[in-house]
Amino acid sequence: MDVTIDNYEELLPEILEKIENCDFCSIDCELSGITQYKDLNSFDTLRTRYEKIKNSVESFLILQFGLCVFKYKPNEKSYESHAYNCYLFPRSQKCKYSKDYSFSCLNSSVEFLIEQNFDFNKVFKKGISFISKDCEENLRHKLHLTIEDRKIPKNTLYPPNKEDIRDQIDKILNEIDEFVENKLETRKEIKFTEFLLRLFIEKNIRQKYSKQLKYESKFLENKERLMIITKVDPKDITNEIDDFEKEIGFSKLIWFLSQSNKLIVGHNMISDIMQMLRQFFTANLPENFEDFKSMTNSLFPRLLDTKYMASQAPLKDLINNTTLADLERILSKEPFPKITIENDLYSTNNEKLHEAGYDAYLTGCCYAKMFHYLETFNSSKLALEEFYSNKLYLMKSYDNLIFDLKKVQEEPKRDNVFYVEFPPKWETQDLYDLFSSYGPIFIGWINERSAFVALQNNDNVKKVASQLLGVCGRDYRVYFYSTYINQLYKSKNEKNKNSNSTPDNKNSDNNLTNSNEKRKRNKEKQNDKSSGSDSSLERKKFKSDKNDEKQNDKPFEQSMDCVYNLFLKDNTNKR
Repeated sequence: MDVTIDNYEELLPEILEKIENCDFCSIDCELSGITQYKDLNSFDTLRTRYEKIKNSVESFLILQFGLCVFKYKPNEKSYESHAYNCYLFPRSQKCKYSKDYSFSCLNSSVEFLIEQNFDFNKVFKKGISFISKDCEENLRHKLHLTIEDRKIPKNTLYPPNKEDIRDQIDKILNEIDEFVENKLETRKEIKFTEFLLRLFIEKNIRQKYSKQLKYESKFLENKERLMIITKVDPKDITNEIDDFEKEIGFSKLIWFLSQSNKLIVGHNMISDIMQMLRQFFTANLPENFEDFKSMTNSLFPRLLDTKYMASQAPLKDLINNTTLADLERILSKEPFPKITIENDLYSTNNEKLHEAGYDAYLTGCCYAKMFHYLETFNSSKLALEEFYSNKLYLMKSYDNLIFDLKKVQEEPKRDNVFYVEFPPKWETQDLYDLFSSYGPIFIGWINERSAFVALQNNDNVKKVASQLLGVCGRDYRVYFYSTYINQLYKSKNEKNKNSNSTPDNKNSDNNLTNSNEKRKRNKEKQNDKSSGSDSSLERKKFKSDKNDEKQNDKPFEQSMDCVYNLFLKDNTNKR
């Protein structure tokens, strides 16, 4: 069912009741833009991948939200489902505290939705409004104070040590009292030449008369200011509250869904969840990846990603394609059970792909079929949910990384992966040629000057380390993945630290550091010369005892500053 601003308030009680009574919900979002696949790297760390998705979703908007609720009927061994296709748009409200909402569109995403017959007119004309939870709390606080001010008259406010102005304030307030009592009079005008007098009259009206009066001020000639006072219609208070509640709009449904503790199923749902957090709960997603996981756990404690579920044993041996449409087709055949899923709007025989309501319905159908298949091996519903839930699938990941919302995750070591820097003329074949002696490889391009290379045979890692790492005099450089990542994080941390310093402090610190380093190096050289051959032999012995990565730390340190500056510059230009 299409849900718009015209029928949302009428349908909301029904939707909330169905959520309350369902076994699980499935969701899907159609956005004004998505994270570009080309911007992702197969060797992204968890931290980097989170930052990329976060930066993407902060610009875009959910235009259509699909919700489908499923209720299992054990006697009939079938499901009853109800799907809702909700159009969203941040409407310009009458609430005086509301603000304009800006968002971005990605042209490729818009073109794709147009090809799917997406109704943008319905979004912009009939979309349901929404606000984030932190914004709602702030606005409600302001509105509450305003309403309370209207209900409770306050004592008169006077400026300190200004007896002459106190008398004038009393005189004007008496006139205003008479104006309030006079039922025939609807408008009163007062002229001010003294700023302090006008200021305290305005304060007194806001506190003492706000239940009955409202005012506006206009500038006149000769620095005079005219205050126009009119009486408040009691309906205005009710209308202001109504305007505010309308502005909350679709957020009521999402907040109820969050508090329901129902299992929420999605397909490849990481972007949808992050967008929901930003759009309905907080204007700014956490900077830290672990903080994001904590927030998600507190708001949506039961999430299940069907793409992750389908890509894990034992299902992955039966499913060769996990895109939503293909997954549904695979699950409709043996060995998966045939399950009747009734729906008053959609059918798997009548595809409406990329309509959020239909995709939510299809996602729920896939979950139900996979769940009942797995149930033949493990009858514990709780155990099955525990195994698959709160693990969000990540696209384009070399080692199948996921966002595990329940566990503290360490970054992958990737000991078989190397970072390679080379001239911009290089192509994929050049990398294959460079590593041809070390078996099959997997390449993850970063930009035209650098890439990650993973060895399929881990036994060849030491060979690469001894033969390619830190080799000078060539037009390429090879480094351990871990060394590259550590240097990259170090550079980012230093950049953040420097950004919080004043320019003078930064310059003085850098000069001091450089001078200290020079003195240290000169001292080491003098010690080397004075120590003779014995110390040289000791140093050679010490170096020979180090592992391959340590042997190459020195050339890495000598050259990587310019490499990473170039890398960061390229990435900045690319973005």
